[in-house]
Amino acid sequence: MPKPTFFRLPEEKRMRLVKAAYAEFTRAPFADASISNIIKDAGIPRGSFYQYFEDKSDIFFYLLDRMRDNAQDWMQRILKEQKGDFFATAAILFDKAIDSLVDGPYALFYRNVFMYMDFHSAAKLTPAVHPPKGKGQLVDLFVANIDRTKLDVQSDDEVRMLVHLVLGLFMQTMGYYYNHLADGEETSVLALKKRIAQLLQWLKYGAIKKEEAHD
Repeated sequence: MPKPTFFRLPEEKRMRLVKAAYAEFTRAPFADASISNIIKDAGIPRGSFYQYFEDKSDIFFYLLDRMRDNAQDWMQRILKEQKGDFFATAAILFDKAIDSLVDGPYALFYRNVFMYMDFHSAAKLTPAVHPPKGKGQLVDLFVANIDRTKLDVQSDDEVRMLVHLVLGLFMQTMGYYYNHLADGEETSVLALKKRIAQLLQWLKYGAIKKEEAHD
């Protein structure tokens, strides 16, 4: 978490440091990223950096927190627009997330996070700093805001189980994308969207083929 001095900086200087950090963690995985490159790009002395962040992992987790906050903003807006419809919200949210992860301005940063599991690297180097609990907060938003009248769920725990299952399908889809990317195989955005849509369809309606009615 940034120190209070970071939030007292003028917005232009804060964003300059944030952009420099994104650029460095986009250029290299966490283990290879350099504070020297961040401060050079941001145009600040090394001593100033440590007035704002404890270390490299601190600013890295701050960037992940920003990712989480964006996802939460998306989800709250979509949930409201879809009147709490769980599957409609998940479908739209995942479409937007795929666009952002694959083709958005921070796509290469996300690629490093997923392909190199950077948050684990950072946690090993700095045990006192914990990765952001983005997934848990997203789950709580679903639990509090979805319309349960269309779902066969009886309790908050069952809602959490369902949300974890659906988020797992999305992570599986992105894992598929990044694993193929590591092997030099490109997967289109459209193909990824079709893949997650099929998984959601199976979960919503079942994968068992409906038998034809007989006279």
